[in-house]
Amino acid sequence: MSLQQRRTRLLLLAVTGALLGAGCEEEARRARDPDPTKAMFADFAKRVDEYVALRNRLADSVGELDPSRSQAEIAARATALGTAIVAARPRAKPGDIFTPEVASVLATLIKQEYGRRSEPVQETRDDQQEELPAFEPHVNALYPTSYPLATFPPNLLPLLPPLPEALEYRFVGDYLVLRDVEANLIVDFMPGALPAGG
Repeated sequence: MSLQQRRTRLLLLAVTGALLGAGCEEEARRARDPDPTKAMFADFAKRVDEYVALRNRLADSVGELDPSRSQAEIAARATALGTAIVAARPRAKPGDIFTPEVASVLATLIKQEYGRRSEPVQETRDDQQEELPAFEPHVNALYPTSYPLATFPPNLLPLLPPLPEALEYRFVGDYLVLRDVEANLIVDFMPGALPAGG
């Protein structure tokens, strides 16, 4: 092997080593500083799971939902479940699940999604907003049955953290509400979820 070939080989080994070292350094940096959005969403999922575990224990104590029962019996069970949840979470407050950090990320995602909408869709936005109920939500309060459950924007749903079947997102005015479907209970909410003018 000639001197030139040895030098070329050493240079290639050095470059390969540097690239591997840079890759290892990048992996180490990611391990030290994980994606903050992923960490926030993981914390959100943990809080949601804790709530669902509590409500499932309470649902078991109230009795299994039997869809063959009368509407009155199903409504009575939902009321009993809601009452049990409120009693088990007497100190529940806004931000227990939608922490300020998560709320900030979600508000940004919602604003970006609304910003990507075409001009015709933007122009009809005011009409769409009129469908939204306009009451002030409170944690542990029932979602008023006098207001409709406005359809949640389908393009927005995949951008938000997934929820178990027991929970759903709803908009109320400019609030994003986390609603217990069966108990019809407001579990948490965040203000300023919709962009200004929405």
